[in-house]
Amino acid sequence: MNNILRQRLFCVSFLLILLTASMNARSESGKTLIVYFSQPENASLNGVDGVSGASLLQSKGQVMGSNEYIARLIEQRIKGTLFRIETVNPYPVEHQPLLDFAEDEQRKGSRPVIKARIADFDSYDTVFVGYPIWWYKMPMVMYSFFEQYDFAGKKIIPFTVHGGSRFADSLREIKRLQPNATLLTDGFSLSRNDVLDDDVPDEVNQWLATLRIDSK
Repeated sequence: MNNILRQRLFCVSFLLILLTASMNARSESGKTLIVYFSQPENASLNGVDGVSGASLLQSKGQVMGSNEYIARLIEQRIKGTLFRIETVNPYPVEHQPLLDFAEDEQRKGSRPVIKARIADFDSYDTVFVGYPIWWYKMPMVMYSFFEQYDFAGKKIIPFTVHGGSRFADSLREIKRLQPNATLLTDGFSLSRNDVLDDDVPDEVNQWLATLRIDSK
């Protein structure tokens, strides 16, 4: 093997090493987290008014919160890390007691204690955050969540299944709580009356495609 061929092989090998290192660096620094708070209820959604923010999904015998359903659709597309927000003291599962409980939390400005912390939160660049709307506000546990972590330099992408008020004032509150994050104001919002429509997965995928977030 002559010297010229050796030099060419060395250059090719070196470029491959650089390319691999670059791809690994992007993979490690571009992690995506999908956080959701979702409260399944033992309730019928028929005739429920728009202030309630009921969060129930029954699909193929499985009961889950509707925001959990959207979170799982997002995870299927982008392969991010799922994290469910759960409180130490559980919320009521009956509809009216849940509404009364949520209203009392708002009145008191409560900060419910979250069961677990997110491991390696600093390693995530993009954070999807999903939650219902209760009495025209995000649940008080979401205040606990946003006050627990530093989102500086991260991108926050909100989504919600709501009862008619879309994001209400929650985007303004998130911006107030995390002023050094980049908040995407064009989040995904869906009426709970439409959550079981067959085209919802396609709607979520189309929305994600506009965000240009690579699968992780």
